[in-house]
Amino acid sequence: MKSLMLASAAAIAALALPASAASLNAPVPTNATINYGGLQWAWASPLDQSSVDLSYQSQFGWRLPTAQELLNAPSAMDFMFAGANVPLGGTDPVSGVYFAYTAPTLDSAAALAVAYFSSYDHGDWCNAPGSACGFGEVPWNTGNGYNESLVVRAIAGGVPEPATWALMILGFGAVGVAMRGKRRVSAKVRLA
Repeated sequence: MKSLMLASAAAIAALALPASAASLNAPVPTNATINYGGLQWAWASPLDQSSVDLSYQSQFGWRLPTAQELLNAPSAMDFMFAGANVPLGGTDPVSGVYFAYTAPTLDSAAALAVAYFSSYDHGDWCNAPGSACGFGEVPWNTGNGYNESLVVRAIAGGVPEPATWALMILGFGAVGVAMRGKRRVSAKVRLA
């Protein structure tokens, strides 16, 4: 009887979990992401954004991209680079994720982070914009058909914006003027 109650409780708990729960609750490794257009991007799901789970990753700044950011999103080809977490024709040794629906255009390792953002273990290369597969390419995060979803965050330790540099230079200048004025006042006091 006790084992039946435990099994029932486990089944109810499993039903209570969201369908999109991420497989891995760990920080996303950098070789599973790309920096593009001033943001860090991760390929997060083989479906639309409703399957993306940010409950753990939001603490690291990950979020869904805005409509404007998606207009300037990277293409599938931008996720290809030497040292990316998913080797050509293989699986990521850490997360176990792999690319399905590949084509001859996939000729290098590529970054894929779906296990950190969904319950899926694959990304569909040919469904992603810019994959040059000739079928199924759908814009990112739209919810139209079987498309892929991205998430973004600010680049950690990024280069300051020009406005930040200008404000910093003005601040240093103000400190210099204040220190110079202080020296003049103290010099006058000594002369008197």
